[in-house]
Amino acid sequence: MLQFRIFVSKNIMKYSYILLLLFIFCKKNSNLEDNQVFEEISVRKQNIFIIDIGDDDYSYMGGRLRFRENLIKMVDRIKKLKPSVIYINNSFLIFDKRDEKLFSEKLNRGLATISTFDLNGSEKEENFTDEVKGQIGKIIKGKFNDYDGEYYGFNGISFPPIEIINKSKAICSSKYYLNEKNQVEFIYPYNRYENYLFENCPFTVVNEFLNLYQLKVALDENEGRIALYMRKNGRMKKIKYLKNETKNEHNVMTIKFSKFRKLSGKEFLENDGIRVDPGYIFIVNPLDISFKVSGDKSAPNSEVFASMVYTLLDLVSQKEFW
Repeated sequence: MLQFRIFVSKNIMKYSYILLLLFIFCKKNSNLEDNQVFEEISVRKQNIFIIDIGDDDYSYMGGRLRFRENLIKMVDRIKKLKPSVIYINNSFLIFDKRDEKLFSEKLNRGLATISTFDLNGSEKEENFTDEVKGQIGKIIKGKFNDYDGEYYGFNGISFPPIEIINKSKAICSSKYYLNEKNQVEFIYPYNRYENYLFENCPFTVVNEFLNLYQLKVALDENEGRIALYMRKNGRMKKIKYLKNETKNEHNVMTIKFSKFRKLSGKEFLENDGIRVDPGYIFIVNPLDISFKVSGDKSAPNSEVFASMVYTLLDLVSQKEFW
């Protein structure tokens, strides 16, 4: 009987040791894979291509209908370069029911685009219908919250037609906030309208890029901090917190400004020799404005937005846990 107990005990220890080795091996492989993912993101974080549409480009691309035709042509050219994300920094608010369906289908065929809606101070709601509200948390990146405050609130909201929304990859709100020196310094994750929190567009663009790696950046509501999550077995697992700070009770990230490949709309449409590696993030920017940034410098709207995307990807790629 004693010999039997010793035999069982030895076998339990043997199999426990084997299971421990298997666990260590799997954990090591998992960490190795995670490190490889972060290294790849670090290499690719600079792969952002800007197309700025200025006054000269508007003259070249024509009036509203002709402009839309040229915009579709531009987006089709981008798609041939096999991008990971196409972001159009524009809200398609002025619309004609006769051509919205066809325009949205052509713009989003093959690879759907990300574009914006408008939060403002007009005290008006435009096209904020029940059908549009039904897309919040789906195509429209946002969520309902039953509390007021925390993030800066707007009292006006305008959405593009539902035909545009339904065909898009995502619709988000793009807002910059100025510090006490009237500079754009930080990235804010959300913008608020009444009891809705809408994802700021740099987060939407980054999350679309991170889909390839089953990753997502989002707010940990329990801790009030921005965290990186990984999708495993159908569930989102928190990997780490991103390095951030608190300003005026807001969880923010300091922008790390950089330079990126850039062409004008006309240059891009006329140049047949453009070559980029697959997987670039393309930013199409029709807003020809600039902002003050640190160091008493100014930066075009497109570079500010691209730097926000770059900063978030840089924070994601860091191996440190915060």
